[in-house]
Amino acid sequence: MEEGFSCYASGEFEARFIYQEIFKDNNYEQPGLPEAPFTIDVGANIGLFSLYMKQKYPKARIIAFEPAPENYQALQQNLELHQAGDVTVYPYAVGSEAREATFTYYPAMPGNSTLHPEEKVLQKRLMGERLGEQAATDLFQASTITVTVDRLSRFLAEHHPDVTVIDLLKIDVEGAELEVLRGIDDADWAKVQNVLLEVNDTDGALDRVETLLREKGFTVTSEPVPLMWEEMALHYVTAHR
Repeated sequence: MEEGFSCYASGEFEARFIYQEIFKDNNYEQPGLPEAPFTIDVGANIGLFSLYMKQKYPKARIIAFEPAPENYQALQQNLELHQAGDVTVYPYAVGSEAREATFTYYPAMPGNSTLHPEEKVLQKRLMGERLGEQAATDLFQASTITVTVDRLSRFLAEHHPDVTVIDLLKIDVEGAELEVLRGIDDADWAKVQNVLLEVNDTDGALDRVETLLREKGFTVTSEPVPLMWEEMALHYVTAHR
């Protein structure tokens, strides 16, 4: 990380990777946003994307969701550390229906924590081949917790009924992307101007995400995530009106 930037994180290696991805490589750069973009950060992790948005757009208003308790605590601490105001955080997952769900948490790689641990089988195998089986086993030591999942539209109607424009919807939810998108009603889709998400292209997930976004009226582009092993087929997807 750059000298002078510090943050709370339970997984230092992963935090450095995410910092590089967001702050140095500008992979989350979104042109054309207004001076004070209303942003929804689904899968906020330790808050680096929200911090990036507040650094670039000091007047931004952000709603951030992070269900893992350790990540949620670090998210709150990092917002306080960097004095990032007008960011409201919630300890929930987001999906296609309101429910309780089992969430798999990886302390060594908290940003990989997921509602869909089956999505991590390939990644664990690749890490084993490249880093050694013991290293991969250590990195994927996991615990499970029960988390609250809510539909984004239901949540906004109850907690933020004043929202009329969503300038940017960012989603990084480790395999639950379609569930998040399917939890948005048409009335709320009409408010969304830009979408940015990461998709692991397994079993046609990338095509399904792109198709849904085009059906909602967006122009959609995708590109492979740099610095990742090709076999993981991880892509950035951007959608603009």
